[in-house]
Amino acid sequence: MKTDKKVFANIAKAAMYITIGLISAIAINAAAFQYYTGDMFGGFKIMRTFHLIETVYPGEIDKKSLLDGALEGIVSKVGDKHSVFLDGDEFKAFYDQTTGSYVGVGIYIAKTDNDAAMVAGVIDDSPAQEQGIQRGDVIMAIDGNPTEGMALEDVSKRIRGAEGSDVTLTISRDGASKDYMLKRRSIKMKTVQGQILDQDPDIGYIHVSVFSENTGEEFTKEYNRLRKSGMKKMVLDLRNNPGGLVDQAVAVCSNFVPKDSVIVSFTSGNGEVSEYKAEGTDEQIPLVVLVNENSASAAEIVAGDIQDMKLGPIVGTTTYGKGTVQGLYQMDTAEALKLTVARYHTTSGREVDGVGITPDVYVTLQPDDIRDHQLEKALEILREK
Repeated sequence: MKTDKKVFANIAKAAMYITIGLISAIAINAAAFQYYTGDMFGGFKIMRTFHLIETVYPGEIDKKSLLDGALEGIVSKVGDKHSVFLDGDEFKAFYDQTTGSYVGVGIYIAKTDNDAAMVAGVIDDSPAQEQGIQRGDVIMAIDGNPTEGMALEDVSKRIRGAEGSDVTLTISRDGASKDYMLKRRSIKMKTVQGQILDQDPDIGYIHVSVFSENTGEEFTKEYNRLRKSGMKKMVLDLRNNPGGLVDQAVAVCSNFVPKDSVIVSFTSGNGEVSEYKAEGTDEQIPLVVLVNENSASAAEIVAGDIQDMKLGPIVGTTTYGKGTVQGLYQMDTAEALKLTVARYHTTSGREVDGVGITPDVYVTLQPDDIRDHQLEKALEILREK
């Protein structure tokens, strides 16, 4: 009998500990949801929503899509267009941009003044170049689907696809439309291209299309090559450059800014300020920077610093105005959260978010212009130096 009482007492004690443990876990979870959602019943509401959809909704349900939608919704409510949940194609596209390679046809796209999708540039040795697609062409349709009203991200997504597959672009040029069937293939983007100008053998032209993981190295090699070839002045073209990796912007600047220059400083959410300095050089050369409304982020850092340090004038149109830094936090191999973690300042302390870089010399360029008026202005300025 005593043994039975002892066993019962132990069972009762164990049950009490389990109950206390469960109550503690519930309290901890409730406190956690209170902290993260502002609602003690936040966790319950989320689970109840999923449960009701699962048990009441009469249609087919993709649980993975529900989860992705919930995560996308959480991030979207932050109210920052640069903070997004990336999954599938979106994550791959972001990864491709930072590594400088992707599967597609080899074009850069932008929006015209009337919101049409335009070819902003063509990559050398790409399917698009081989088929004769040109800068300024307007993309009217993709595989027969009109691009009118389509976001640039969706245009890009539809043009990309599996390696070896075909895509048909309906191109408008000089008032006439034509279909181009292109075979998608792996494109290794050379992010830096340069040349000595025939008409001005002391002027070098360098175009940076994006700041991906090898851009700093590519730029330094091209810069040194042109210097050895006689470059004494430089046009730095950052038009249609969407930005990219900040450390690569710093590496590019090291070739022409004074030693130990602060290229960018960050103000994080807790108010902490961090600085990135360029190694720099004592050999500055006259330069002019070209920008437009599609120059953003790291491209604005470079242009803004050159303007702040008075190393050369900025020519073109006011830049995009993206002055925030995003951190990438992977959820798994195919999903990640791209979240704004700081606001950046140029070397003089300027914030460009929502404002952009205002050029010293304002020159517009229309998609159908045969002459590059912005480049012509840059050359005019350099010839006077």
